[in-house]
Amino acid sequence: MRIAGLLEGSEASTARLVFGWLLLAVSSLMFAGMFAVLVVLARTPFIENMLPMGRDYIYVALVGHVDLAVVIWFLAFQGALVYTITGMAGSGKGVWSAGLGWASLALSCAGMLMVVIAAAFGLGRAELANYVPVLHTPVFYAGLLAFAAGVLLALVNAGIGLIVAAINGERFVALTVGMAICGLGVFIAFLCFGLSAYFQLVGATFEFERLFWGGGHILQTVNAASMAVAWALLARFVFNVDPAGERASKALFVVYLAFMLPGPFLYFVYDVSSWELTNGFTFLMRWGPGPSTVVFAIAAIWLVAARRDRNWSDPGLACLALSILLFVIGGVIGISISGINTKIPAHYHSNIGAVTVAFMGLFYKLLPSLGREVYFKRLSVVQPYLYAVGILLFVAGLYLAGAHGAARKTYAGSQGLDGNTWKMIGMVVMGLGGAVSIAGGIAFVVNALASLVRRKTLKQDYSDENSP
Repeated sequence: MRIAGLLEGSEASTARLVFGWLLLAVSSLMFAGMFAVLVVLARTPFIENMLPMGRDYIYVALVGHVDLAVVIWFLAFQGALVYTITGMAGSGKGVWSAGLGWASLALSCAGMLMVVIAAAFGLGRAELANYVPVLHTPVFYAGLLAFAAGVLLALVNAGIGLIVAAINGERFVALTVGMAICGLGVFIAFLCFGLSAYFQLVGATFEFERLFWGGGHILQTVNAASMAVAWALLARFVFNVDPAGERASKALFVVYLAFMLPGPFLYFVYDVSSWELTNGFTFLMRWGPGPSTVVFAIAAIWLVAARRDRNWSDPGLACLALSILLFVIGGVIGISISGINTKIPAHYHSNIGAVTVAFMGLFYKLLPSLGREVYFKRLSVVQPYLYAVGILLFVAGLYLAGAHGAARKTYAGSQGLDGNTWKMIGMVVMGLGGAVSIAGGIAFVVNALASLVRRKTLKQDYSDENSP
């Protein structure tokens, strides 16, 4: 598989598009961190009532943080991955249409900026719908639609390139199959959004919670599959070995797809407001991401444990191990959830953190393929541990508070801690962990932007010998 040398010859357009999507992804994470500061402070005892902004703005900040950190960051990084991996298909000819590629990127950038503007200026009332919370203002709606349109155009561009390569008789490796399935999964999720909107508009009521419920579940499976791709790539970069092997990896990626394909058909079987539809998507997400990801995790753990050439100062290896650790902890917490409390955000923040850490490590490893190197190398060694420790503390605090009845989706004086010592301790630990993880996120954003923008380019030539 060729990763190094994307700047050569006709692949220059692919490399520039990868660069653009990475820059968009890192920028969205930067803005997400800004909003995260407000959200964490608003849940931290003793600090919560010292914030100068009104209590309602905290919910606006939460919408901005979630959409930028979970939706836009993930999809933008997946866009970079799609172009990186599918761009290597077709005998190295790169993307199908550079013009379409730039149009898709421009649309998504404009959409991200509109989301930031709407949240920064509090332009609309916040609605904390699961998966994609919204602000009720045309600016925010236009931003989401523009970003989604850009992502869809990017998928069309990459998909046509793969179809052309397949017609020409090319056989795809497992990682290409994996990212193709991720791209198809995003399309399925967007189709679910569209079907939900249609059936609600022709019905009596319209709820954003139901609009994003089905597609949001599908996107979680996509995130798990793309994390597995990131793990495999990190293992190749670090050890030059595919943990699960080609055939097994392809089969595992197909399992992800098997739990995404039924999603749109549920809208034709059940009413959009029915519990049957809700439970159907819950079933798909419960069994879709888990089994394959667990197998990928076991294979990666086995590989790391068997190697004696482990270098824990390598951010690629550190991110691989830390991502798996966060994934396992999130899974264990998920099994223990009962009731509506802060155990639920503890579960999904651990899993979201696992995806983010994997993407952070892969960012560092992809830089040489763009002719760049990590700008602050010592910072890249410390940063993954700083971010992961912060997430672990954040999750531990939420779990402890939730185990003693702390409610989710409450902020400032409305948290209802009731002077309970364990709730207070849990939320203080959560605040500490949030501060540490934000520091780790800031360190990554600063290093990533410097690495992309400051053009500290590599002088040596690249060859396939050192690429996965």
